[in-house]
Amino acid sequence: MIAQCLISFGSNLGARDSLISRAARALSQSPLVHEFRTSRLFETPPIGGPEGQEPFLNAVAAFNTAASARQILECLQELEADLGRNRRRRWDARSIDLDVVLHGELVGGGTGLIVPHPRYTARLFVLEPACDVAPSFRDPRFGWTIARLAEHLRQGVPSLALQGSDESTRRELCRRLQQEHGIATFDEAPKRESMEIVGHAPVTLPPSLASRGDHTSESSNALMEVEQVPSRWVSAFVPPLPSLDSPQTSSERIPRLIARIQNTTATTRWPAPHQMWPSGSKWPEYRLEIDDLDWAVSEIVSALDSMRCPAYPVTADGRWWA
Repeated sequence: MIAQCLISFGSNLGARDSLISRAARALSQSPLVHEFRTSRLFETPPIGGPEGQEPFLNAVAAFNTAASARQILECLQELEADLGRNRRRRWDARSIDLDVVLHGELVGGGTGLIVPHPRYTARLFVLEPACDVAPSFRDPRFGWTIARLAEHLRQGVPSLALQGSDESTRRELCRRLQQEHGIATFDEAPKRESMEIVGHAPVTLPPSLASRGDHTSESSNALMEVEQVPSRWVSAFVPPLPSLDSPQTSSERIPRLIARIQNTTATTRWPAPHQMWPSGSKWPEYRLEIDDLDWAVSEIVSALDSMRCPAYPVTADGRWWA
């Protein structure tokens, strides 16, 4: 079966132009790849990771393939090795970085591979180039096109709603984000008090409360009713979400993404096996690994920064590698 595949390129170490061009040229010549096309080349600032890194060159390629996602990944890793990629620490400077972003309708993962890419939904430096070559490709989890997802990030404000792990962890992450980085946060929703009983019947709620639904809480109301929406925010709970086809998805009071937390250990953290999480909300998600709170805080900050990452085209078209 033929699948539409989307991969990303990045380089910020060494001869960036030459390395990224060689990677694209080699991939275009692979027998696994058909109808290969690339975006413009973009320059973007480094986000996250060690300080002192040079700007990145980024691009995206789309092609058709009968190969599996695993075969494509192996092809990309061979190219990285040929071009001198040395994996020392996560988000470090790299001579070449090649990732599988989408592979047809595949949703799943295994050792070293998870598709769709678990963090591409927050990365405007991937979505912006992808709009050049694959604006109509759809994320199989929630059905939005690449163009719609890019528009979603540009709307509203950079924001995440935390889901998973436990309440104390989410609260602690919010506390540190606020104290250490000045990010506005909303605490976990408090438990509701028991409903008052009059005779044998519950008290009738006022229409203003009844219309909010059973899943709305005092904290989520505070998020929805805050007078001035912060320039970026994180909530320790998922507030009521509109349907994906509602114009309310663009509201600044609605999180751009749900950060689904996955607890990891020494044997499952990067670059060891990744595990797919269950998808229940049908809302765009970002995968957040929790094995170290210092790391988790920095990753949340990086995700928020990535949602507004400036991407400057440095070529007029996608023929920079030919």
